[in-house]
Amino acid sequence: MKALYIVGTGGSGKTALCVALALKYADEGRRVAYFKPIGNVGGSPGRQDEDAVLMKELLKMEAPVEQIVPFTTSPAYLTRYERPQQCLATIKECFARVTTGCEVVIVEGTTSPEMMFSLGLDAATLAKEMGAVTLTVARLEDDFALDRTLLVNSYLSAVGVPLLGSVFNNIPLPLIGKAEGFWRPITEARGFKVFGIVPARTELIAPAVREIWDILGGELLVGEENVDVPVEEVVIGAMTPESALSYFRRSFHKAVITGGDRADIALAALETSTSVLILTGGLYPDVKVLAKAGEKGVPVLLVPTDTYSTIERLHQVVRKLHPGDHQGIAIARESYDRYCDLTAISQALGL
Repeated sequence: MKALYIVGTGGSGKTALCVALALKYADEGRRVAYFKPIGNVGGSPGRQDEDAVLMKELLKMEAPVEQIVPFTTSPAYLTRYERPQQCLATIKECFARVTTGCEVVIVEGTTSPEMMFSLGLDAATLAKEMGAVTLTVARLEDDFALDRTLLVNSYLSAVGVPLLGSVFNNIPLPLIGKAEGFWRPITEARGFKVFGIVPARTELIAPAVREIWDILGGELLVGEENVDVPVEEVVIGAMTPESALSYFRRSFHKAVITGGDRADIALAALETSTSVLILTGGLYPDVKVLAKAGEKGVPVLLVPTDTYSTIERLHQVVRKLHPGDHQGIAIARESYDRYCDLTAISQALGL
């Protein structure tokens, strides 16, 4: 059995690559499994890792999600897991069960390669324990992101983890030339093959209202039927009422954040292309705002945090592929088929 461990950070596109590779192998008639030793569900009780739910459905896996993702992490994970050897034994046992009878298993890392290093459950250690080869996925938006990628690649190689190379993913269109002319040559000069440079697609990087709601919490006052619409930009409604309308017209498919007591700003936002209205401070809005939002079908999310804290939490939001997201899955497959050498990855894996 061949095991490929996809390593990267949150929002780098690990799951989209897992989807493309797993479906390619399944189409070739191979028996494919998916495993995610450490999941991340935001600490919400009762929730399942969405990536595992997606892959279980796509690959028609019989194993329960709890076996596909035996552990989850959070910023305070050390208070929950105190016996690392027992954790590692559980991961190896679940891995063996999930992969029984399979020819290839796609292993997806959690939100960063170093996560749970304190317990020896980081990506490098787990890849070694599972006998997997690694492939790093990097979302490059500046030179510092390349530095981080090279550091991770160098570390994996230094500790003896087999590394196939990297995929540069979700690259903004203005940076494609730099990725080809600078970042790829620098990476390959270090001895790390680049299998693809995949341009950013709005359909794969713009989060849905639902994902913003998951992170912020709060109460959805109206618009539940439209929580799957994309959010391409975040705008702060802190301007004067006179300038609000012209300002909001510059952005499309946006989230507008403003205080619950700013009915003038909220109503102006609802006159433009707005995907969600986020009202901060726990201040219930004027009934005219809810009536207008209901008429337009715009979700209104009431959150208890102030505007600054709300913006900070939005940094955690990333676009996820979900079961039934046929458009997103099709776009992911098309993007990787076109811009990433999946055949070369298979050959390097020994398939």
